[in-house]
Amino acid sequence: MVSGGGDETGPLVVGVVIPLITPATEGALLVPYAATLDVPHELVKHVAWLLHEHQQARNTRWRKLGCFKQALLTLVHLRKNETFSQLGAGFGRSQATAWHDVDETLDVLAS
Repeated sequence: MVSGGGDETGPLVVGVVIPLITPATEGALLVPYAATLDVPHELVKHVAWLLHEHQQARNTRWRKLGCFKQALLTLVHLRKNETFSQLGAGFGRSQATAWHDVDETLDVLAS
């Protein structure tokens, strides 16, 4: 769940629901919490649009994680320096898939 509190210029609040058993957590009991990422909502939307254009140009297949959430995952990694295991758990991805998503987004931003 992503919420801007009605003000798209304010901080981006991310509500994370973590399943109890995921490849990244290996069955550990986790406590989900809401976190605030101190980047503008417009930045996440812009990165998401760049990802969308990149995926359309390459004619990539449908993905479980949309462009907005992939952009958010990458920005969380860059801003909070969370590990790929933490990212995977927070976004319902494996560690390897979280790494792949971040790597792809960074390639798009570098081009």
